[in-house]
Amino acid sequence: MLNSEFRKLYSYLDKLLLKFIESNSTLAYSKLHIIKNHPEFNKEYFPNKDRLIKNEIRESFIVGILRYFKNFLNESPNFYRKKKNSSKIDVLIVSHLINFKHINLNYDFYYGDIIKQLNSISLNSRLILRNETSLSSKYLFQNLKKDKIILSKRTSILRETLYLFLAIFEFFKFNFFIKKYKNKKKRINFFNLRSFGYIIANLRLNFQINFLVKMYNPKFLFITFEGHAWERLIIRNIKKNYKTKIIAYQFSSVTKNHHSLFRSLSKSTDPDYIFTTGRYTYKKFKKNYDCAVKIIGSNKWKSNILDKSIKLKKNILILPEAYISESKNLLNFAIKISKISNDFKFYLRLHPMINFKQLDVNLSNYNNIELSEKTIEDDFKRSSHFIYRGSASAMEAACKGLQPIYFGTFNNANVNPLFEVLKKENYITDPKKFIDLLKKNKFDNNETISYSKNFFQKLKLNKNIFKI
Repeated sequence: MLNSEFRKLYSYLDKLLLKFIESNSTLAYSKLHIIKNHPEFNKEYFPNKDRLIKNEIRESFIVGILRYFKNFLNESPNFYRKKKNSSKIDVLIVSHLINFKHINLNYDFYYGDIIKQLNSISLNSRLILRNETSLSSKYLFQNLKKDKIILSKRTSILRETLYLFLAIFEFFKFNFFIKKYKNKKKRINFFNLRSFGYIIANLRLNFQINFLVKMYNPKFLFITFEGHAWERLIIRNIKKNYKTKIIAYQFSSVTKNHHSLFRSLSKSTDPDYIFTTGRYTYKKFKKNYDCAVKIIGSNKWKSNILDKSIKLKKNILILPEAYISESKNLLNFAIKISKISNDFKFYLRLHPMINFKQLDVNLSNYNNIELSEKTIEDDFKRSSHFIYRGSASAMEAACKGLQPIYFGTFNNANVNPLFEVLKKENYITDPKKFIDLLKKNKFDNNETISYSKNFFQKLKLNKNIFKI
């Protein structure tokens, strides 16, 4: 999507949201909170004419409905927890479980060792996990060995019924009483029935978090902050009903065309405090928000620079985001390169949310392409360059001194987290140009290293940060 069209779209959505912002069910509608100009997000707004894609969407909708009703049979309402009676909790932390392998780790995928650091400054905390896997929360709880809370995929039947009716009401409101978006002289209705299912999920999450805040009465509630509808919904309702202060943690990378993360909506829906990963986002939040903003750093911070001898090699790390289509595109690009030249070794490192079987590719046909099962640190050590699009891991790789190559063009839907410093010649879509670029080996990555180090600073908490 062109940036001008993107600006027009988010202006339209923001006006609708602000018009009905007092309604929880409208605030919970994810489609009104457009996060960034990204091909995967844009699919939600502009209908795709490809029949196969339309069939996939229809099938996923049907599967989603079946899974929704299945949850009533398999799940207990609200949440699962190990210790029902515990000491005073100072901090509740809302995180996300995206891979079964993460369930019993001490190190959180989003917050790193934040619980350990909180304990070191005499703040007791409890981790709440949103179940974003395909597994039931009941099954996850049966395998849980740590003192964590796992949110269920349902509440009571009465509440779920209420949320369903609220979602249906919003569907009729947006489809029959709202002026449709105009694109190229055509009116487009992207308020499809499937999208209103987000309202049910977000209202459920809001109830669960409010329930836990009431139960534990913490001083602080940490939530991840990306610009999603559920974040604003929780912020408003916690501020309204409790004395708990809400800390929104910006944990990931940002792109040139991020929107909902950096737009202040209202005092009631903005967090009490924003904690950031580094100086770059700190400045952006200070410019756009009236609340306190502090830098605490990130678990994505990296210290050691790549061994100079590795830079002379041609080992390429592939870093896709959590999208099957992008994983396929980057892998296919590596395959095209391999058909022209076998001088390169590729390591495909998938996002934890993606299963390799979803890509439907047989890597045994390509001796120089390997699916990585190593730690990200080991992948950095053995790689000299990396291919990416919007992955936050690009920041980590750049910080380690790997040479960045963005798969895409400079102007078209630029989702590059290194957009401030990456040179135009490093934007590649042609396999031959990729080969020529690496043969020249004239990379100067001092600027990308410096930029990434400022973006992800070392995660460090102290008592003064919480004197707010």
